[in-house]
Formats: sequence, C-alpha cells, structure tokens
Amino acid sequence: MFALVDKWKSSEATQKQFCAEHEVKVGTFAYWVAKHKRAGSSDPAGGFVDVDIFGSADSAAVRITYPNGVVVSCQAEPALIGRLIHLA
Repeated sequence: MFALVDKWKSSEATQKQFCAEHEVKVGTFAYWVAKHKRAGSSDPAGGFVDVDIFGSADSAAVRITYPNGVVVSCQAEPALIGRLIHLA
C-alpha cells in the first residue's frame, strides 16, 4: 500500500480523487498515508520486496531482514518457502 501512497504523492490529485480512481476507500487510504508518514520513508516496508536465491536449486540460505533491523537466517528449500508463502 506504501507504493500507492507514493503514487498519490507524486500526483496532483486530492486523496478523494485518487481513491475514486483506484477504487480504495478514503478512510483506508488515509490510514495508510498516516502509517507511511510515521514510517518516515517511501520504502515498501509493508509491501513486497525482491527475493534473490543464491546457491544450488536443492537448498539455499534464506535471509529475511525486517524494516526494524531484525535479521532471520536459515537453510531452506525454495519449494518449501513457496508452499509457506501460499499458506499465508
């Protein structure tokens, strides 16, 4: 949703106009605008990020870095990660 907030900021539309064009409720959008402002950046902290897989196809090291700096690392199979993502 942060990407949509960034898109609105670069437009000349009011929040109401932008929400109508993108079929988003004004109240929901206002919540995300405020959350974006509190985050203090235009990074997609609550959105999707690119994932690069290095190593063999059988097993790869997985490292997740959260916006607050917490890092989680482990060995995992890409197929398992895919199945876990689909469960979410």
